[in-house]
Amino acid sequence: MAKTNTLFSAPAVAVNAFNRTQTLNDLYVSVFSPQASYHWPGNVKKYKVVNGQVVDANGNAAVDSNTGFFKDTSLSYWTNASTDCIKNGVPGPDGYDVTCGGAAWKIPDPSTRNVYTYIGSNPASPVTISSGSQYAFNVANSLITTTLLGIGGSGDPSLTNLVNWARGQDVNDDNGDGSTTDARHVMGDPVHTAPAIVIYGHNSDGTDDGVAYVSTNDGYVHAVDVNTGQEYWAFIPQEMFGHLKDLYNNNATSTKHYGMDGEIRVLKYDINGDGIIDAAAGDRVIIYLSTGRNADTSMYYALDVTSKTAPKYLWGIGSSVLPGLGQAWSPPAIARVNVSGASQNSQKLVLVIGGGYDPVEDGYSFVNADGVGNHLYMVDALKGTLLWSAGSSGANFNATRMDHAIPAGVTVLDTTDDGYADRMYVGDMAGQLWRFDIWNGQSASSLVTGGVIASLGAKEESTPRPSPDPNNRRFYNTPDVAAVQKTGVTPFMSIALGSGYRGHPLNADVNDRFYSIRDYNPFTALTQSAFNALYSQSTPKTDSDSTLIDITTQLQPTIPDGSLGWKMLLNQHGGWSAGEKVLVPSRTFNNQVIFTSYTPNTSTSSGDPCTGVGSGTNRVYVVNVFDASPVTDLNNDGTKNISDRSVDLSQGGIAPETAFLFPAASTSSSSGGSSGSSSGSSSGSSSGNGQVVCLSGVEVLSICTNYNQRKKTYWREGAAN
Repeated sequence: MAKTNTLFSAPAVAVNAFNRTQTLNDLYVSVFSPQASYHWPGNVKKYKVVNGQVVDANGNAAVDSNTGFFKDTSLSYWTNASTDCIKNGVPGPDGYDVTCGGAAWKIPDPSTRNVYTYIGSNPASPVTISSGSQYAFNVANSLITTTLLGIGGSGDPSLTNLVNWARGQDVNDDNGDGSTTDARHVMGDPVHTAPAIVIYGHNSDGTDDGVAYVSTNDGYVHAVDVNTGQEYWAFIPQEMFGHLKDLYNNNATSTKHYGMDGEIRVLKYDINGDGIIDAAAGDRVIIYLSTGRNADTSMYYALDVTSKTAPKYLWGIGSSVLPGLGQAWSPPAIARVNVSGASQNSQKLVLVIGGGYDPVEDGYSFVNADGVGNHLYMVDALKGTLLWSAGSSGANFNATRMDHAIPAGVTVLDTTDDGYADRMYVGDMAGQLWRFDIWNGQSASSLVTGGVIASLGAKEESTPRPSPDPNNRRFYNTPDVAAVQKTGVTPFMSIALGSGYRGHPLNADVNDRFYSIRDYNPFTALTQSAFNALYSQSTPKTDSDSTLIDITTQLQPTIPDGSLGWKMLLNQHGGWSAGEKVLVPSRTFNNQVIFTSYTPNTSTSSGDPCTGVGSGTNRVYVVNVFDASPVTDLNNDGTKNISDRSVDLSQGGIAPETAFLFPAASTSSSSGGSSGSSSGSSSGSSSGNGQVVCLSGVEVLSICTNYNQRKKTYWREGAAN
């Protein structure tokens, strides 16, 4: 495997709890190091953005402009340079080393560490897992058995050794210091998930009272203090117990191991909106977790973390509640939906979840129908009960075209501003783009109308299809949806979405594209008969439709009013290998669509797919939402041309999606810290002059221009009544 330390998820940025138009300037970055063994080292590290630059605890530039990753001289916040990174007997900064410093080195001593679990069926009411011995993950808990741990065979570790090791004890003296009772300071890799930051209020010293929630592929969820990096507690779901023995042995493997691999979502319910979580006033904070690409277990979990030190277990659900669930890739979208006749929580809070991934899609040929994952679900956010589902048959909403897996997140909108969701968009593994309208107050059987608005992959091709099929486009990403208005153009929803084989980044057989599809009924719900009249389900709009304008080689194309939208063929850069693809969601901002692409270096001679990924090329595009014309003269040659749509990035690996910071103007420096610093203020200080900053990973993007001013935008539909 590639030994290059890297990241794949965007850095986490906290919203200012006291001014939600601003973000704080703290960056929480998930990093990992690919290995040829079962365990991949991971960590979470903290930096800041000051004056448009990512800086370390000493206030110095933290990122190497040549690599797009951290300098070897940089010191992350939380890291003690005197103790955390001693190499050849010499202490120093953590730099680009994943295993040094960060949250991993703030894990408490195993004898005092709070590690929790929950064993058994879902509780009837929330259970405080910090309150009883049956929830402690330690050798005294009689519910933890050799059967649950999958041990007892020849050569297996003892229950005591395995449990203590999982608590962080160095039972095998891996660090060679002669002790088997000290801490290991090890975290698993957070390959596909970024920390979720919750600000609970202010501390007495003016810093933010906040927690970074982090899930890893070792099967843990960590709660980390944002100021010190100290772990409050860790949680191991019972379904992860069977992975611990393999992590303990850490044998060589060619197959990546996944544990708690899904993105974290946060429900922060602040009744009076004062930015302070007050449980006595009825405020709630709930985090939602999933197993992601875990091939053995497909689960979603909910933990009530209203008290940051006393988490409550709400529920864990899998295919017994969500029929047809595939691998749990789809991050839950939190919304309000009123389902008549259903037993719901008082606030009607729901999770909207895609059906997940079917491993049959790991092949290269078009799959006519997936066996799992070809569903959508609405789940009660507090109870974990199924309220509504969609599928090809046997669901509340049935569509014969819904026979392909949906690993993507669902974009859920409230277009009427009444507090209830009424629109959903999602793509699937056949390149189909779906729209759904929600009719709040209806029963589950009539709650949703909709269907496919465009089929942009190989589904409409006649058989036999070519192999490999250049049109076998797949949608893994949450659609980027923005309401767009311009004088002389009918208002529309721009649904921006790129295709790319995320499961095989080195694949170069498909002609992947980036699309901006237009929905000219942005605020109007459609009955099923009206939807079918507009969007034929037997002959839907396709990639070859004449009104889907190919703008690939057109500098300033004309997109006629009423057209399906525009498309851009990738792989258009001279001297590049084939296989350019979009692997992360785009962002539409200031009438500009920003997205990153990845092109593999298919000339690599290694058979190791990770080595190939590491040697690929990342680009960032910024184009006009209306016609994909270049926004600025990126190559500084004095004119705008097609090449000004994108620029190369420095970073290796696969570039994350773009993240935005909306800081307030700074009144004082906040870089803080010293070479031995393990904390730093994060009390709403900013990046300096209030200018919007955008990043891919920790690489500040030069393409973010003309973003110095923000203003409110008011929408009014002319035909509204």
